[in-house]
Amino acid sequence: MEVQTHTLSTFDIHQPQFRSSEYPNPTFPLSPHDPPLQTPTHAPPEPHTLGRACPQTTAALKVQKVYRSYRTRRRLADSAVVAEELWWQVIDFARLNHSTISFFNLPESAASRWSRVKLNASKVGKGLYLDAKAQKLAFQHWIEAIDPRHRYGHNLHYYYEEWCKTDSGQPFFYWLDLGNGKNIDLEQCPRSKLRKQCIKYLGPQEREHYEFIVCEGKIIHKQSGDLLHTKEDSKDAKWIFVMSTSKKLYAGKKKKGLFHHSSFLAGGATLAAGRLEVEHGVLKSISAYSGHYRPTDDALNSFVSYLKENGVNIDEVEVRNPKDDTDTYEDSKVSEIATAPEDSSNGKISKPVVSEEAENTASSIKEDPQPGSVGSYKRTLSGGLQSPRADVPKKAILQRINSKKATKSYQLGHQLSHRWSTGAGPRIGCVADYPVELRLQALEMLNLSPKVPPSPSSYRFVGGLVSPMANGTRIDSDENSVH
Repeated sequence: MEVQTHTLSTFDIHQPQFRSSEYPNPTFPLSPHDPPLQTPTHAPPEPHTLGRACPQTTAALKVQKVYRSYRTRRRLADSAVVAEELWWQVIDFARLNHSTISFFNLPESAASRWSRVKLNASKVGKGLYLDAKAQKLAFQHWIEAIDPRHRYGHNLHYYYEEWCKTDSGQPFFYWLDLGNGKNIDLEQCPRSKLRKQCIKYLGPQEREHYEFIVCEGKIIHKQSGDLLHTKEDSKDAKWIFVMSTSKKLYAGKKKKGLFHHSSFLAGGATLAAGRLEVEHGVLKSISAYSGHYRPTDDALNSFVSYLKENGVNIDEVEVRNPKDDTDTYEDSKVSEIATAPEDSSNGKISKPVVSEEAENTASSIKEDPQPGSVGSYKRTLSGGLQSPRADVPKKAILQRINSKKATKSYQLGHQLSHRWSTGAGPRIGCVADYPVELRLQALEMLNLSPKVPPSPSSYRFVGGLVSPMANGTRIDSDENSVH
């Protein structure tokens, strides 16, 4: 007997008699009048729905985009601040170079000679007009202040005395670095010691890291708010202080031949200077000793009055006699300092590491010619930025100076109609006011320049300005290119 198999057709399975239960099966229509069941298909979404997200995601992306663009503009605006400081650094170097070395090969009039003397002397008496009791740098250290590299005045004085014995007719610094005295090596102070011991002169931004305030009888770091504590360092460490003519207190650890009282105000005038010992913000002892300023008893009394006004109990403070200090200026046994200075931070107060100022003049290269060596000039800018001095052509410097004789400069944003300190954009326009070398260096320091610098011909110039918004300029690895 043959059994015929029958394959159900699509028409057969839709017949009502094939229901296996009284309950309606959702896969079958309930009646012939019901619409036929359509098999669900997974069609790809329409193109316009691919990027659709929930409102929260859209809002978050919008906030991130706005913040990123604000941060980019802010950093571009900060490049103007860096360029401004680099500009004055270049100007100071050019002036000192002209007044001490380069001018020797140029004919000089009597007026230019007096101008040069006035420029050099102005480095010493800065701030004297603010207070009649202010004290300028001791005469023996003037030579240190006007030296482009600020070599230790005690060492320079040996060579100055030797220069006075000669009749070369050459200016001292030219004689010392390039002239007849460049090969002189004194036994009292060898050339190696003269080159190593360069006093660090702080700029306005660097100075802020050493500023302290006296609040309710305690000495507090102005930026971090930490209490000053000088006892955690080695017993031989000596902490020094100065008070500016505007009554700002600066303190730091002394390093012989590297960081002295003259470092804080770059050789400017002071109201008081000396040494101090502080334990967790409480002043324990002070001394009016300073070889660079030679403060008087009146200066110490003025500083004591300042401390009393700010709540310090002077009865518990030991006032030492400056003569008790054994580290005198005339001490010829100044120990050699290492090229890399030790860390001055004590774990309590965040202070910058004072790095030795490299030899930064053309004379330093000619003094000890070494193949492949390039002189560098480093200093700390705001936020701890390290800035090598940019090589700006003399033509670019003169061009910017001459362009500002008729109209005011963009410096400090005096020409801007908006607040210069905002990140909304006005400061960015200031960058166009500086030589291209400074602009590029400022952008590099803020990580706003391309990783691989292109050739000069590939830069996009807009009215003489290298546009920081050029394609390929990256802000960070986590940010998109600026367009």
